[in-house]
Amino acid sequence: MSSVQIEKPKLLIFSAKGRSSLSEHQASSLERIANVRYEIAVTCIADDELISLCSSVQYLGLTRRTTKNFHAGIIEKLPNLKGVSIYATGTEWLDTDFLAAKKIELQFLANYCTLVVAEHSMAMLLNLSRRIHLSDRIARGDLPKTVSLRGWELAGKKVGIVGMGKIGQRIALLAQAFGMEVGYYDPKPQLDAISVQFHRREFEVLLSGSDVLILAASMDRMTPTIIATPEITLMKSSVYIVNSGRAELVDHDAMLQALFTKRVQGYAVDDYVYAPEQTATLENGRLLQTGHSAWYSNEAMERGTEQWINHIVEMVKND
Repeated sequence: MSSVQIEKPKLLIFSAKGRSSLSEHQASSLERIANVRYEIAVTCIADDELISLCSSVQYLGLTRRTTKNFHAGIIEKLPNLKGVSIYATGTEWLDTDFLAAKKIELQFLANYCTLVVAEHSMAMLLNLSRRIHLSDRIARGDLPKTVSLRGWELAGKKVGIVGMGKIGQRIALLAQAFGMEVGYYDPKPQLDAISVQFHRREFEVLLSGSDVLILAASMDRMTPTIIATPEITLMKSSVYIVNSGRAELVDHDAMLQALFTKRVQGYAVDDYVYAPEQTATLENGRLLQTGHSAWYSNEAMERGTEQWINHIVEMVKND
């Protein structure tokens, strides 16, 4: 008498290179417990195509390259969906309330890129303070040697960190190592061992007293835009701002105007916010854009992929 064959759950994985984005061990661990299909997603997939690809699957592995908005209109048309694992820390691009209402499990990555984003934040700050990005352009002949490379020291400066989660805490330790005086603001009480080493300020006090402001807040901890014209007005006219969180935390037009009028001395953002024509006449060195690459390191990719696959395995096993 033959045993009954139980059909494996259907799983769809979107990644930049399909199956080859995973190690053989990771792919095999998925394929032992599920019928896996791999799709290559280098750029965003249109909603209709995404729905068609996912219509029969029960579990889904998503990256930010797959879609910028996994909204209720898509989720509603995936009747078999039981769980989603995203290759990201931020969840603002998904309708989390609708997923919860549909009892669809959601898993995301916690702390896989904490170290590298904190280091990238300091790298952006060092570029602004030491004008390294200009030195390179002068050496390559892109800028004349008359462009000033005169910088300033981090030691002794007051840095205000907005958002004291894991990344903000790591930034605080790095900034302290450079001899900076660290203060922070976070809307939620931070009582862990790292945060209590530093001074929590009221938001307006932090803005007005900081030589450097670093935005390390996630979109779910803050209102969508926390730095606009009123906030810029509170700051020193000598302030430098580093945004290693979401670009949307800052009013783009207000910041550009502040750079042109020298109300803000320099702005670094981990995204491509401004087109070349918008900044063609802006003084060299005032703006640094790094194209959402803060998270992108060998170590973070290894940690992230491992967490992502483990989440999927656990979801399917618990089915």
